[in-house]
Amino acid sequence: MNEERYKNVIKACCLDIDLQYFSEVGDLLMIGDKGVNLSEEQKARISLARALYADADLYLLDDPLAAVDSKVAKNIFDQCIGPRSFLRGKTRILVTHQTHFLIEADQIILVRNGHIDELHIEQPVKNESSNNTLETDSLNDTSETDSLNDTSETDLSNDNETDWTLDIARTDIKSIVKSETTIDDAIKWSVCLQLFTASPLRRFGFFLMIIFMVGSEVLYDFTNSWLSLWSGKDDSEQRSSFYAYIYLGAIVATLIIALIRTGYIFYIISCGSTYFHNRMLKGILYTSLRFFESNPSGRILNRASKDQQVLDESLPLALIDTMQYLLMTLGSIIIIGMTNPWVLLILIPLVPRILCLRRFYMRSSRQLKRLESMARSPIHALFSSSLDGLTSIRAFDVQGDFLNMFMERIDTNARAYFILFATTRWFSLRLDFITSLLTLITAMLAVALSDRINPSAAAVSISYCITLTGLFQWAMRQSTEAENFMTSAERIHEYGQLVPESHQNSNKSSVLIQPADDWPSHGIIEFKDYTFRYRPELDPVLKNLNLRIESKEKVGVIDWTGVGKSSLLQTLFRLTDQSAINGTILIDGIDIGHLSLDHLRSHLSVIPQVPILFCDTLRYNIDPFEQFSDEECLKALEAVQLKQLVRNHPDGLHLLVTESGTNLSADERQLATANVDYATDRMIQEVIADKFRDRTILTIAHRLNTIANSDRILMLHQGEVVYFDVPNNIDLSQGDTQN
Repeated sequence: MNEERYKNVIKACCLDIDLQYFSEVGDLLMIGDKGVNLSEEQKARISLARALYADADLYLLDDPLAAVDSKVAKNIFDQCIGPRSFLRGKTRILVTHQTHFLIEADQIILVRNGHIDELHIEQPVKNESSNNTLETDSLNDTSETDSLNDTSETDLSNDNETDWTLDIARTDIKSIVKSETTIDDAIKWSVCLQLFTASPLRRFGFFLMIIFMVGSEVLYDFTNSWLSLWSGKDDSEQRSSFYAYIYLGAIVATLIIALIRTGYIFYIISCGSTYFHNRMLKGILYTSLRFFESNPSGRILNRASKDQQVLDESLPLALIDTMQYLLMTLGSIIIIGMTNPWVLLILIPLVPRILCLRRFYMRSSRQLKRLESMARSPIHALFSSSLDGLTSIRAFDVQGDFLNMFMERIDTNARAYFILFATTRWFSLRLDFITSLLTLITAMLAVALSDRINPSAAAVSISYCITLTGLFQWAMRQSTEAENFMTSAERIHEYGQLVPESHQNSNKSSVLIQPADDWPSHGIIEFKDYTFRYRPELDPVLKNLNLRIESKEKVGVIDWTGVGKSSLLQTLFRLTDQSAINGTILIDGIDIGHLSLDHLRSHLSVIPQVPILFCDTLRYNIDPFEQFSDEECLKALEAVQLKQLVRNHPDGLHLLVTESGTNLSADERQLATANVDYATDRMIQEVIADKFRDRTILTIAHRLNTIANSDRILMLHQGEVVYFDVPNNIDLSQGDTQN
């Protein structure tokens, strides 16, 4: 690692302040799945820093400044992209909507409808506010550029450097991502009981299953005993059809009961598996968003896929074999004891030894199975993140590194699985020795007591002993496998016990309030001594907020750290755990903590920074609950100037939107202003001003001109309010809250 280059890149991308904000964790902060504990600004700057550190000859920059505010964008451009920047001497191709930076470019290329407009390939004139070859609408932010030009650049050679790194041995206790927990105790019988009693027959169904199991084994042993009795008769009696009919009836009854038993057991386990799956799905869907931020998607997918597969396929077979072979083992011991009681004396020391071995084996194998299940989660997480970041992986040519990471995680999982397999063989070897010893003693007793034991009975006892060797070993092995597989049921049951969001995010000490039908009629928002954390043990993100937003007021929100802005909206929608907040939020005088989540969220609306489109029709994405007519949907599209998209497509409103909306442009997907050009930005602001003029609006934006027309500006710095007043009293061109 080139430490000097690393620190220079950190400063050039304005990440030094963020690293100080991360406290003692520094650059060893664990980034959650898809960067859940980072703001969009931080993600953009980290991505740019990764590219700069790679030290390539050609840099393709796809609008890297769209997610940061103007001050940071100016600094990053000057230090990373501009003619006197960190990348001076490198070829840089910058795609951007922020056209005020184009005056620093060596060449400007205008693309229209997928083609380069030859008339607009020019050498820009430095220090001019616009380029005559470019349209006026595309260079409407020059005033902001002029003011930003006065901003001094950060000196990369500053000697007062901050030590951002943390000793690798220290633990990151500030990370929002939780480590996967494991349970050291034995499988809870309550989990097993829920699995067997989830059918409509409940506990009676479980007892009925036991009856089928015992009945099947009784009939099986009866047929063998009847055959032994039949073979012991003299020739005249053996030819009697009476014994044949009884034997045939017993075989048919055994077959019928066995089929009913097997089908019924699968039905019971299927009901239990479905019950556990539905509980898990309901728990995941209804729990707080904090759960998804602290648990990577690979961990959740592991339980929803592999653990559910074990519950559906492996566990039923293991349970059937366990119950069947344990009953067959018990029946064999009874038959052997009836024909040769002396053998039962041998079982007195052998059975405790077997149980002791099983208990010792189970303590190890159960934990190894849990370890193997936990070691599988990082594989799913890496696979999922690799698919999401496949473009970056190929761009940086690190396929080999990711393949090595994948193989390391496979090896980690394989080590746990191999040890689990080895312990199984260790247990099987000792069971083989004990059952073989039992067979040897039974045969020796049959020879020694030949004058006292009927030959047919001795043959049956020896036959059962030989069979017992395989039965007993398989019964013990499958019982341990079933208990190990029950860890999957235990892990799924854990997700089924997740506390619903409505319980986490409600004030349990108070009664829910049912406000008036027209609430909120005014839209007055008040924060009173409000402090917010992602989790109770983490540092506050918002600190002691006290502010009032008036009715129909338009408030612009900016924050240097990039963390508090989005957190502000999360608090309004109560996406937070009640135990992690202090203070109250009032909307029209009503504490939102005393409202049901459904009622609160149905009266608020948010336009997210990152566009989320579902793989379905365009109409479904506009009106998923089919509450509006096609005409109303078309009016909504027309308001945002997307009606032409529907007219130009033969499917109209039923245009199929692919996964994540990849068949639409970024402008068409985006409903906010971070990833759109200035013309689209202006159009969106006009729509908001027109359609929402009678609504209270909080606008979070990186472009200062987007919020310049707000009634008031709310400026946050490290979670605290440093400015809340009209725009005329603040120089929006500075962007730095310290000014």
